[in-house]
Amino acid sequence: MIRRGDPVVEVFLEETAERLDSIEAGLLKLEQCDGACDAEAVNAIFRDAHSVKAGSNLLKLNNIEKLSHKLENVLEMIRKGRIGPTETVITACLEAVDKLRDLRERIEHSDAVSIRLHTAMLEAALREARKGD
Repeated sequence: MIRRGDPVVEVFLEETAERLDSIEAGLLKLEQCDGACDAEAVNAIFRDAHSVKAGSNLLKLNNIEKLSHKLENVLEMIRKGRIGPTETVITACLEAVDKLRDLRERIEHSDAVSIRLHTAMLEAALREARKGD
């Protein structure tokens, strides 16, 4: 069971907060550069999402892992140039980041919170972005 105060949980909470802030800032920058961002900016966002996923996996935080994995998948598609950072894609990613913050705040009960809407938003953004090809 996850408990605040556990040193490992506290490190996860702190690092996740920092990484989510970094992901959000990176997504906003990506939105502003209209697809002309340097590859390292996209890679940094991807690495932060991957780290959130990996940490949540270690702690068996299923919903945080699932949602961060979906986010990571979208970022991977951007990173590989398979989709562009469209408004729909960025919005879905930012919404996922907000939900991950919510799950982080309610870490003890995060697996009881529905993430269905946010995973569906990411999937819909991917479908829409692929149609634009």
